[in-house]
Formats: sequence, C-alpha cells, structure tokens
Amino acid sequence: MKVLAVNSSPRGDGQSKTELMLNHLVKGMREAGAEVEVVELRKRKVNNCIGCFTCWTKTPGVCIHKDDMTNELYPKWLGSDLVVYATPLYHFTVNATMKAFIERTLPILQPFFEEVNGRIFHPRRHEPPKAVFLSVAGFPEKEVFDQLSSWVNFIFGRTGLLVAEIYRPSAETMTVPVFKDKAQDILNATTRAGREIAESLKVSPETMERITQVIIEDKEAFAKVVNLMWKTCIEEGVTPEEN
Repeated sequence: MKVLAVNSSPRGDGQSKTELMLNHLVKGMREAGAEVEVVELRKRKVNNCIGCFTCWTKTPGVCIHKDDMTNELYPKWLGSDLVVYATPLYHFTVNATMKAFIERTLPILQPFFEEVNGRIFHPRRHEPPKAVFLSVAGFPEKEVFDQLSSWVNFIFGRTGLLVAEIYRPSAETMTVPVFKDKAQDILNATTRAGREIAESLKVSPETMERITQVIIEDKEAFAKVVNLMWKTCIEEGVTPEEN
C-alpha cells in the first residue's frame, strides 16, 4: 500500500499533537509493510484555489497555479492508494491549510453533471485515493468533532472513500506527565490502528475505544487548571509554549 500522510499543523519542534498522533499512526502502517510518505504542509507552498476553472477547460486536469501542489503534491496524492489527512481542529473543522490542500484536488473532477442514485455528481478523471482523517482538539468531549465528522462523511463517506476517522480530544494533555500512562496507551493504540488500516482498511472497535478513551475524569477541575494557565499567560504576556 502506498500512503501519503498530509500534516497541516502549523506547529513544529515537538509542539504539535497532530504530529504526535500522526507519527504513531504512520509507525503502525510502516510496520505492516505500507510505503508511507509524510508531507508537512507548513513547509510547502500551496496556493488557494481561485475558482478560475482553468483545470476544467483550458488545461483539463491541470491547475493554473505553478506551486508545490501542482508540481509535486497533487501527482503524489493522485498516485497514492490512501491519504491520511491530519489536521488540528480549527473552528470545529479542518484548518485553512488543509482546506486549501483539499480544494486544490479539484482537477480530478470534470465539470459535467451526472446523476447517480438521485444525486448530482461531477464525474472523475481518475479514481481518487482512499481517505483517513485524523484530528486533535483541546476540548475534553469527543462531540467537539461532530461537525468535522459530518463534513468528512459528506465529502468522503458517501463516495466510499472514507476508511477511518481518528479523533483525539484533550490532546494537550498527551504530553503532561501526570497523564503519561493513558497517553502512552492512546499512542500505542494509534500505532495499532495504523497496522490495522494497512492490513485491512479498517480500525477495530477495540482499538478505536482505546484511542478515544477518557483522559479527563473531572472536567470541572480540568477547566479550572486550564483557566489558571491562561490567566498566567495573559498576566505574564507569554504564550503557553513560553510559559
């Protein structure tokens, strides 16, 4: 299996929990024999789609932009069996960097309308890769991913491309020493999920339950600690990384 793992987190230097989860997922995929390439979008130039439809008319299947997406990433995306879309949760869906990447895959479609099972679709020029979505959030409730999941299933699920959704709430606690045992179990389960996806294109319920297990039992106490941290940052004029 040829896998392209796309990370849209703007964070580096060990700060990204998206990257932390993705690294363990990729580790499992590689252990199962998958060929995985990781792309960090923060290091690439991907222009926004400008809605010109050049890729549908003047140069069918080829974007007008001459950037990393057209020259490298889109061909790699198109040539992959599976793509992992790894994004932090921003405004309850993907961040702008990931959205730009996804929008720039438009050249795979043709402009025409076709009706399939009572719904209108654009026909494809090529068969797109299967999809896995991975996201993290600071909120402790798993329901915080509901809007993202709804969008993911509308775009990828109804077309049969969606293999798995891996969502981790309370992600900022993953590197807090007091939660290290649970965090390690979550990361081990994420590695297992990678192996399962590479072997069978699915994640077992048992593995998913470990990945999404509750870290924060007392949400009220957790909120107090978090609020105290933010108040301290504001008073000292620093970011959490500098604190």
